[in-house]
Amino acid sequence: MNLSDLVIKTHFREVNLADIVEQLGEDSAKEILSNFSCPMNLDVHNFLREKAIEFSRQGLSKTHLVFWETDDFQSKELVGYYTIASKFITVQRSSVNSKEARKLRAHGIFNEKTNEYTVSAPLIGQLGKNYTDGNNTLISGDDLLKLAMEKVKKVQREVGGKFVYLECEDKEKLRCFYEKNNFKLFGKRALDRDETDIGGKYLLQYFAML
Repeated sequence: MNLSDLVIKTHFREVNLADIVEQLGEDSAKEILSNFSCPMNLDVHNFLREKAIEFSRQGLSKTHLVFWETDDFQSKELVGYYTIASKFITVQRSSVNSKEARKLRAHGIFNEKTNEYTVSAPLIGQLGKNYTDGNNTLISGDDLLKLAMEKVKKVQREVGGKFVYLECEDKEKLRCFYEKNNFKLFGKRALDRDETDIGGKYLLQYFAML
C-alpha cells in the first residue's frame, strides 16, 4: 500500500480560526465569520460570531472552520465549524459497562469513595452547520461530527488519550443523532448563568471511546 492510498480525498478543508486571524487579521476574520448563520441554534450562532476569536486568543478553546471546495479549488464556501477544548469529565461507575469502566480506569483515576472516574477528554464544545445561502446542504451533520472526532484522534495520537465528550440540549433529535454516532449518555450539567442562548435548565453529557 502506498502512502497516497491512506489520504482520504474530500471536498472539505479545515482551517484553524487562529491561523486566519494571524494571517489575515482580526477584521478579515470577523468578516468571514459574519457569513455564518445557524437559526436552529442561537448558542452555536452567537458563539462563532461573538466569542470564538476571544476564546481562541485566551486558549479556552480552538475553533476550526470547515469549507467546501470544488475539485478545481476555484469555489469555496463556509459550511460549518466545530470547537475543541481541553477538559476533564467525571463519570459515575453506574453509568458505564465493564468494558467502558476498564478503559476509564486505564486512562483516568477512580475515586472509591464517590464511585466515579475522572478522565481527560477533549470537549467538542460547539458543532454547527452554516445555513447562509443554503450552505448547510453541502455537508451532513454526520460528516461535520466525523471531522471533529478525527481532529481529536489526531491530537491523541500525539499525546495519548481515548475519550471525547460533548454536551447538548435534551431534545430527541439531538439525542438520536449523537447516540447514532456511538456517543453514550453519562450525566447532565446545570447551565451556567452566562449560557442564556440555550433552552432548558441543563445539558446532557455524552462521551465516546475513540
